[in-house]
Amino acid sequence: MNFNFFTWIREGVRQSVLLGVSDAVENLGAPRENDDVQHRLMAFLQREPSVNAAPKLAGPPRKKLGRTLEQIQASTGKAAS
Repeated sequence: MNFNFFTWIREGVRQSVLLGVSDAVENLGAPRENDDVQHRLMAFLQREPSVNAAPKLAGPPRKKLGRTLEQIQASTGKAAS
């Protein structure tokens, strides 16, 4: 018997996802005949985003971590001289 660890993990994840979807469908139930959820959802998704949709982060600009390429080249150039 050929045992592949990654195949075993992949199958376990696949089974868990399918069971999760099955449980969600069971809890939500079948859609009603006259329910226009799909049309309302499509209308919501097709609305143009407003200009202020993404909030701006307040505060000082982010601090850069590490050194830039120019700083590295300058420090190695000085060390080599």
